[in-house]
Amino acid sequence: MPKEDYLLKYLEKLSRVIAAMLGLREKGFPEDALRMADETYKELLSLDLDMLAGMPVAEFDALIRKLGYTPTYIEALAKLTFETACCYAENDDKPKMRIFNEKALLLYCLLNEKDKTFSFEREMIISELKTAGN
Repeated sequence: MPKEDYLLKYLEKLSRVIAAMLGLREKGFPEDALRMADETYKELLSLDLDMLAGMPVAEFDALIRKLGYTPTYIEALAKLTFETACCYAENDDKPKMRIFNEKALLLYCLLNEKDKTFSFEREMIISELKTAGN
């Protein structure tokens, strides 16, 4: 039971971080949002943004699968990764935007694999990420 409580609290925290990042980005402070993402990735995966940016997609995929996150957790991580890509886009850092778009796409595809419930919103995001990669 305590592990489930911890996961619920962490999911709530991730939701707040994502909302705060969106707010900061919309107010014109993508650097602050990226600092928030960096702290969250360090806490969640023990990796900072630069390490994640340098990690090949296949290695990232293996790491996420090894950690065995639930679909709800993967969805929160996918949203965080997508928001990180948006922050890099705001900063006009296209290489890092593409890297995080690829990782967000991987997470959303993994989510589709694990969660058999169809999500129109998820499919729209996947389509957007695929288009952004071209």
